[in-house]
Amino acid sequence: MRIIKNLILPIIILTFLVGCSNSDINSKKPSKEAIEKNTMTKVQNDVNVIMDKDYDYVLKNMGNPYSTVYSLKVDDIDVFKDLEKMKNVENVEVLSKGLVYPKYTSDYKFSGSAIYIGLKDDKVNRVETCDFKNFDISQVKDKNANVAILKYQEYDSLNSQSIDEDSLERYIGEDKSSISNITKHKQCQYSIYADIEENVNIEAYHMEDGQFLIVVFEDNSIEFIDKTNFSNLLSTLEKEMN
Repeated sequence: MRIIKNLILPIIILTFLVGCSNSDINSKKPSKEAIEKNTMTKVQNDVNVIMDKDYDYVLKNMGNPYSTVYSLKVDDIDVFKDLEKMKNVENVEVLSKGLVYPKYTSDYKFSGSAIYIGLKDDKVNRVETCDFKNFDISQVKDKNANVAILKYQEYDSLNSQSIDEDSLERYIGEDKSSISNITKHKQCQYSIYADIEENVNIEAYHMEDGQFLIVVFEDNSIEFIDKTNFSNLLSTLEKEMN
């Protein structure tokens, strides 16, 4: 449990080191017309229409993605187990970034699949269809990555008043599905995956009071759950290391 708890801060801090802040692409409004009638259709028919195009071109012609996938390589992944070693956290390489665009039916409902557009050095170098309904990060992340971060463009905020902090610990050890009692199946803002001793999945849910509900899953079991404030993470880490 101590290893799980200690990796929370460093992994979430990575979301800011690689530029996954709220200012990333929120300034651009998604275009339903662009998705339905323009580039989306063209890409489905011929991926060459978007290959080698830059990031801004993709956003301009396809609108904002459903989610952005960051594939990271941490030289010493074991550094995540001990906050005393986190001074090396800057040794993080962003291997690639990918954009997930769901396919839609004629009445603008999800069709069950999506187009994944991968970028390397800000240029599109990979386009493929993936399973949107049962999305698996291993299908699209860089094969050399040991950390992957998904940032969802549209997410739900949880009502902080409805969450009793004193009762959160009772979910530890429960199946992953039990978290829906708190989240009501709402979309988290970040999903973070790390390959350490076991595959670890972290979900960060935005809350209306500005805090985040952090939930750590290991083998579909809840290993850690707590409320925290992203703005205090860096100062908290500094205190932990001193």
